[in-house]
Amino acid sequence: MKNNFILPILSILFIFACSSKQEEVQKPLAEQQFEFEIYDSLVVDYLGNLYLADISKDGETFLLIDHQKDSIFVTDQKGKIVSRFCKKGDGPGNYRDTRYNLPQFLNSDEILIPAWKGFYIYSKNGEFIRSYELGYFPTSSLINIYTDNLAILENQVLFPWEGRIAEEFGVDGKKFQIETKRIEVLNLESGQFSPSLPFPKESKFKTGEKSFLNVNYKTGLSQFSDTIYVFFRNEPRIYAYHWSMLDAPSKIYQVPFDEFVEKAPIDADNFGSYEMKDIYVGSLNQIQPLGDNQFLINYARGVTDSEYDQIKTQAGGDNSKFFPELSKINSYGWLLFDGKSVSKLIENSPEIGNLGKFISEDEIWFTPNYSEFEKDYVVLYKTRLVSK
Repeated sequence: MKNNFILPILSILFIFACSSKQEEVQKPLAEQQFEFEIYDSLVVDYLGNLYLADISKDGETFLLIDHQKDSIFVTDQKGKIVSRFCKKGDGPGNYRDTRYNLPQFLNSDEILIPAWKGFYIYSKNGEFIRSYELGYFPTSSLINIYTDNLAILENQVLFPWEGRIAEEFGVDGKKFQIETKRIEVLNLESGQFSPSLPFPKESKFKTGEKSFLNVNYKTGLSQFSDTIYVFFRNEPRIYAYHWSMLDAPSKIYQVPFDEFVEKAPIDADNFGSYEMKDIYVGSLNQIQPLGDNQFLINYARGVTDSEYDQIKTQAGGDNSKFFPELSKINSYGWLLFDGKSVSKLIENSPEIGNLGKFISEDEIWFTPNYSEFEKDYVVLYKTRLVSK
């Protein structure tokens, strides 16, 4: 009799547990709160600011940069520095000016650096191997050397170089927006660059009627398997392409931010001179695909012209007052996007700074937040994405 009585109770508890679990799964993404949980780290014995650029596929070799000196560091998985070199300069085998991207492992033995005129390849010990030059002088509307906009697929390297058509169409404007192609594709076997990926017809930037500020269609890209994801800074959309067909997107995602300030174009051949408030608009900064219809997105809400003017007037030219007030309105950070809705901003510890390398949702590496913490060694933080 006791057993017969217990079985219905167990059944009820089982049904309740399944029901609770189902409700938890079906909870809207917009109502969920996530955080980057630190659970491991890599300590490098170095006095200075190192940024994580890449990790080898086997997880045993870490690639870092010291931006102030433009030095490249290679460490093992215990943080021991096994190689250090600087190749910025005018000599043979060096790259001039600045890097255009974080360095990346081309393979287990070679490091690729997008820099002045093209790509430069070095061994892990800093020996120059070869370079691939574009054949024209690149231009840039906006450079962020702490982000990764590079895709390596089979024998091809994709990167959003600018400047190929500058002599004929300039670097922005109505004609430029129609003719430009946003990606250069390098064939590693032939050494040839090919322009690809025009503005999609669905993009607001594919127009010859009005001019947009070129900074606001700065192009970013990321990859997942054989899919390339492309985005433009001041447009809340993600365009998915198969890597072998970059003329038209196979899928388009509209990101439903609560607020995303878009800069209006002007009715002129070129946007012309601009003010700082033209740049402080909504921006897609980084996109990390997690799988089908799943993304980790870094964005900024931006401020409207009127908001900018009001803050500037109140600050009276004092930047110590201006930027804190700007930050109160211009919310920014990381969030999740499932193809339909977005989460709340992801919480993170004040110790972590820039995202260095994404391996999976259970292994996301960050560099330190150097604006908050100063140490006589460098700690790279290994985190995972967890629901609170």
